[in-house]
Parts: sequence; C-alpha cells; structure tokens
Amino acid sequence: MMPRIGIEPVQGSDLPRWTIEVDTPEINFLRSRYSHISDEEFNRTVRSATMILSQCPMPTGGSASRTGLAIGKVQSGKTLSFTTLIALAASNGYPIVVVLAGTKKALLNQTSDRLQKDLGVTNPDRPSRICAYPNPTIRNIDGVRNIILTDRCVLLVVLKNGASIRKATRLLSSSEIPPRPTLIIDDEGDEASLNNYFRQGEQSSTYQSILALRQVLPRHAYIAYTATPQANLLLDAIDALSPDFCELIEPGGGYCGGSTFFGDRTNNFVREIRDIAGSASEVESIPESLMDALAVFFLGAAVRHIRSGGQRHSMLIHMTNLTGGHESMTRSIRDLLRRWTDRFALRPNDPDRQELVERFRRAYDDLSTTVANPPSWEEVQSRLQRELQSYETHMVNSLPEGIPIAETTFQLENNIVIGGNILGRGVTIKDLTVSYMARRAENTTSVDTTEQRARWFGYKSEYLDLCRIYLPRRIMDDFQGILIHEDDFWDSLERNIRQGIPIREWPRFFRLDSGLDLLPTRASVARYHAFRPHNWETQRIPIPDPAKVDSNVEMINQFFESHNAQEEDVGTARHKFIRGCSVSDVIQNLLQRIDVSGTDWDKSYHIEYLIRLSVAGALQAMDVVLMSCGKWRERSLVEGNKINQLMEGSRTNKEHVVLYPGDSEIHNNRVQLQIHYITCLGDDRAKIQRTTALAFYVPEDSRFNISYIVREEPI
Repeated sequence: MMPRIGIEPVQGSDLPRWTIEVDTPEINFLRSRYSHISDEEFNRTVRSATMILSQCPMPTGGSASRTGLAIGKVQSGKTLSFTTLIALAASNGYPIVVVLAGTKKALLNQTSDRLQKDLGVTNPDRPSRICAYPNPTIRNIDGVRNIILTDRCVLLVVLKNGASIRKATRLLSSSEIPPRPTLIIDDEGDEASLNNYFRQGEQSSTYQSILALRQVLPRHAYIAYTATPQANLLLDAIDALSPDFCELIEPGGGYCGGSTFFGDRTNNFVREIRDIAGSASEVESIPESLMDALAVFFLGAAVRHIRSGGQRHSMLIHMTNLTGGHESMTRSIRDLLRRWTDRFALRPNDPDRQELVERFRRAYDDLSTTVANPPSWEEVQSRLQRELQSYETHMVNSLPEGIPIAETTFQLENNIVIGGNILGRGVTIKDLTVSYMARRAENTTSVDTTEQRARWFGYKSEYLDLCRIYLPRRIMDDFQGILIHEDDFWDSLERNIRQGIPIREWPRFFRLDSGLDLLPTRASVARYHAFRPHNWETQRIPIPDPAKVDSNVEMINQFFESHNAQEEDVGTARHKFIRGCSVSDVIQNLLQRIDVSGTDWDKSYHIEYLIRLSVAGALQAMDVVLMSCGKWRERSLVEGNKINQLMEGSRTNKEHVVLYPGDSEIHNNRVQLQIHYITCLGDDRAKIQRTTALAFYVPEDSRFNISYIVREEPI
C-alpha cells in the first residue's frame, strides 16, 4: 500500500505545502493494469507524477496558474506518467482534466481508448470516479456539469487543433459549469501547441486556442509532456507557455534508446545504407540493402519463433514521404516476397534457390554476432519458408488503400509497415525489430524532428539481439550527434534540478556539433543562435547603471586582493594576474557576482560553458587578469553605445621593436578572463560614464571548442 505523501514546497516557489494521497482506488486500479512492471518502477512513476502534481496549484484557493514541463525520452512510457498524473489529480481534488491528445484523429482515439481502459472508465466491474468525453462540445454540458457536482472527475480528451480546443473552451466557460481547479495535459507539447507566428507578431491557431482555454480557467495547471523539449526551453521567457517548473521522467528498466543504438555498441545494431546515392524518393526498384534488411527481418523472425513461439515481429520501412512511393514500394515488396517464397519451393540445387539461401545465410551470420547461442543454421533454414508465408504488409498513409497507424492490427506473426512522416511522433509499432530509413531532409533538419523518427527506441531488451537499424551515413551521423546532445542536455537538467535552480534561471544551452546540418528545433517557434567560444569574446555595451559599476569594482578588487594577485610587467604595460585560479572559484566568487545586466555579455552562457568544461574534466583552472592593475582606461563610444576597441593593441618604437604585444596576446594559450575598467568618452572627448567590461579567451583546442545553441536573450 502506498502512503500519503507530504510534499515540501519547491525551492524558490511560494507554493503552499499540501498532502497528496497516493493510496487511492484510481492508482490501485492503474497498478493492476500494469502488473507486468516491477513495484520499483511503478512506484518511481507514482513519485514522479506526485512531484508534478505538487507543483500545480493546490485544489483550494483563488485564481492561480502554473506551467510545467515533463521531459521523458522517445518511446520511454510518457503516457503511463501522465495517466498516473490524471489518476492522482482525480483522487486529490481536481475534478476537471483536459488532455490535448495529438493532431490526428486516429491518435486521439488511440489515446482516449487507452486512458479509459487504464483509468477504469470503461470497466464494467467497478464504478469509476473518472468519466470521459472524447472531443467534447457544448452538447455534453449536462454530463460534464453533473459529474463535477457529484464530486467526480471529468476527463476531456481533445484533438489538438484550434477548432476542437475552442469547442472545449466554450463548454468549460459556460455559466452552467461550476469553476473548479483544472489540469491540462498537453501530450507531445512541443509539436503543434507553440506559436508558429511569433516572429510576425501574431498567434497561430492552436497556440491561440490553448491560451484562450487557460484564460477561462481561474485555477489550473498546464503540463506539456515531450521527449524533445528543445522548443519549449528555447521559448522567450515571457511566452505564456514558457515553463515554471520541470520534471524529468526517467525511463524504466529494459529501455533501449540512443545510447543503446548509437553509443559504444552501434556496430552491433546499425547498418549503413550505401546503395542509395541520391534521393530515396527516386528509387524505383528495391535496393540490395533493403533486400538484406528483409532477409535479416525474416531470419530474425525464425530465430524468435524457435525460441519463444508465435510472437509478433515487425519491420518499418521509410523510403519516401510521397504516398505514390509508398504504394509502389508496397507492391514491389509483395512481389519480391512472393518470388522468395517460390524459390524456396525449388530443388535444393537450383541456382536461384541457392542464391536466396546464401542471402539468408549472410543474415544468419549477421544476427549471430548479437544472438547468444543461436539455433543452428539448419533449424533456422527449415523455418524460413513458413516465415515468408506468415507476413502482412501495412501501408500507412492517406491513400484509399492506406490505413491510419492507430487502426493497424497485426493478424499474422510478421508485419511490415511502410510509410513516411506519419510513422513518426506519437506512433508505437509493436515488436519493432528491423527499421529501414533512407530519407532525410536535403539540407538542414532539426534535432526534435529527427529524434521523433526513432520509432525503434523503446522497451525491447528481450529481443534487442534481433534488432537492426539501416540508415544512410548522414542519418547515422545525425543520431550520433544527437546522442552527444541529449546526454549533455540531460546531465545539465539533472544538475540544475539537484542544485534547486528555478527553471527560469536555467541557461538554455544545447550542445550541437556545428559540422552537422542540425538545428535544435524549428526557427518558427523560438529565437536562438550559435555559441562557440573560441579566440576572444569581448563585452561591447557598457553597464548603464553607475551603482552597479561601483558595486562591481568593489567586488572585483576584493576578489583580486583575496587571491594575492601578482602585478606583472608585460613589456611596457603592467597588469594584475591570478594564474591557475580554479574554475569553480571564478564562477562562484567572480562571474556569478558581477552584474552585467543591460549589456551584450551572456553571463549565464559563459558560466554554463565553464561548468560543463569543468564537469567533463577538460578545464579545472584558468587565468584571471585585472588590466592595467585596475586603472581606468579611456575608450570612445561608436555606433551609438558600443565601446570602441576594448582591448588595447600592440605598441612598437621607431625601430619597430615591440614594446607591448597587445591585450589579445598575453594569454599564453590558456583560458583567460580579462577585466577592464573603462571610462567612456563622447564625441567631444567628454567623460560620459564608467563601466567594467569583460573579455574571455579560449584557445584552439578540441577539448574547449564545443558548439552550442543558446536562446537569444533580450539586452
């Protein structure tokens, strides 16, 4: 039995403490639906959902709203997390739950059916506290009102488009519906919900409808669930959907994701497609690499069925986004498999049969590299003809002959799913073992779009040894770059949460290899730019507030005094150095305390950059220099309000002997932070203001020259 959990208020939050009951009929029924997962994993899911609910407004009180972000991994079980959250909310005083469930009706129906089953809505053996309405309208007003008035919970599962959300808003804003605390769950909250028109100063339809829904709910929480939160975290801080809090949803045991397929063992599972040079959309016949993938698929089916009976076995083929291409590819695959079946009926010494057997033998040798104690080749070969007769193709698209993915039912053991982009976000292909994906955007693509295409991620440890992924080199490089990006990203989020840093203070900082044609997300929803410290970066805009300048000077002077800084002559110049100062010391006692607000210096990003270098063990110490030992240097202002040549250049005598190499040449090829005291001069050389200014040097070194994408922050 699960206890009542008293949740302490989140650090940095003024939310009151409230007690959340987790030993409830709704949670216990949900547990019975997931009896196949361990107590430890289920309890972890409940704890995570409880933390999310605890950061929502407590059910009693006046007007209040909170925006949350729940981050999982692709195919890792986010639906169970928000189902648990719904069960907890219904048990703890939230009588209205709205789920924005996908942009396609088939996925809406799939989500609605699953929620109703898992929450006991449709269970005839027990009365449920939760009642559900898929895509509700004003016609449902009597039922919704009476559910609320009888202290039950109404679950509204809404298609994520402007029209459907507006209908739900009209229902909930009716004077007949009593105002009650409401939980909004946005499944795939980075997809259609965000404002695609923010650059034009307008609002896209779905975004506008979500804001309108929230506007009519005086006390509510909005929780966006996603595995690809790049867009959500890059939103302008003032955006209405920018999160107030975040919860990481750890995958359960047996999860196979990016580190499984694109980490140290990538050679075990990933095969390069080498025979499609141009666009996969232009391929008319079945390439050799796809024939190899089909052979591995059916060979793997034989191995799987020998060792564990008639389990389902699936394959994904994504060659083109053109529906006509899906049709021709489906037809070609059917023809090929008929020929293969006919060849197996030929005499053992027939050349055509022998050629086919040799292809399957290569597939057997491939799978034997990962399958421990595989069945003998003879036993596997004896099953191949039956496996080739026990398949069905499923063309998933909008053609009359196509079917929606949510309506795909697997009747036979072996299933080949053929489609395009529709086989991406939100789609689960059961028992997927072999994936063949030859299509990529010609130029740039985004991390979130690419990662959502990885339908082969998921809980498949029981048959991981049979899994193979076929990709062109460019897509392989994308996923390997995304793995580095995701690991770095999760490490930073976990560190921020562990340190209790409020999410609005998190640096929006994404590691992304500049050599890949990858962006973090679509530029239509967020502003961002590259951040790659190398060589010198200087502050050009002076601090506008004299009081902040005075405070900075006092703090900086104390820092140098406390570190016994040494004055050193560099040619004809004299500077004060702290050599080998620990990175953590520089961050905590200097950079975090200096105030550069109102300037062009991205303090939080430089701090985060140094933290990541330090955590990775790449940089533990650096040099800090107070230029001219703290004497004020004069600089004119150009372009309205920018410091002209912050760094002093080199000086030579008449004989061209170097007297001073210049500020930019005193770094000794080490990471260095320079602090300048500057008196700004107007056009008439009159002194206008004083400012402190920073300059930061990073040498050319592969340990340091790491590319990041950061959110554009207003000055």
